[in-house]
Amino acid sequence: MCEEKTIHDVEVPGSINPRQVALAKAYVSERLQEGFTINDFCKKNSISTKTWYKWTDSPEYNDYINNLSDVLLPEDELQAVRKMKSKIMGLADKEKVSANELKIFMETFSYVFEAEARMQAEKLGLNKGVASVNNRPETTLEEKKAYLITKLTKPLTSEEERELDEKFNF
Repeated sequence: MCEEKTIHDVEVPGSINPRQVALAKAYVSERLQEGFTINDFCKKNSISTKTWYKWTDSPEYNDYINNLSDVLLPEDELQAVRKMKSKIMGLADKEKVSANELKIFMETFSYVFEAEARMQAEKLGLNKGVASVNNRPETTLEEKKAYLITKLTKPLTSEEERELDEKFNF
């Protein structure tokens, strides 16, 4: 009988330091158990989101995280999710969908809607950073609105634009 593999059995690439290994394991475990935002995870683990995203931009680190995730996902659960996702994707081809079906579809693929919104914002020059402006609790909706109105209606000097961009992390 074959012994089950754990996250501790996943080979660590040589370019990844012990802190990165510990955080990758915590990230994968916590994400599967409780769900969270990247901001919350980084805050809890005393790491900046900028550093986290820099690490995950590395193919080796990203592959390591994916390998850890693969070990923690039981194959039967993964197959069940794939079957349901396939059925939910079929809703996109239905001529008429109920409100409940639409809700299920939108909840299931919320990450796709968020990514598409970020891409559109970047095309418009509204989101130059990695993280979404909507995930910045220190910036109120009114501040964001005022910034965008200013940017659209008043010609700014490059210095004013830079200061506003820095303030709102655009």
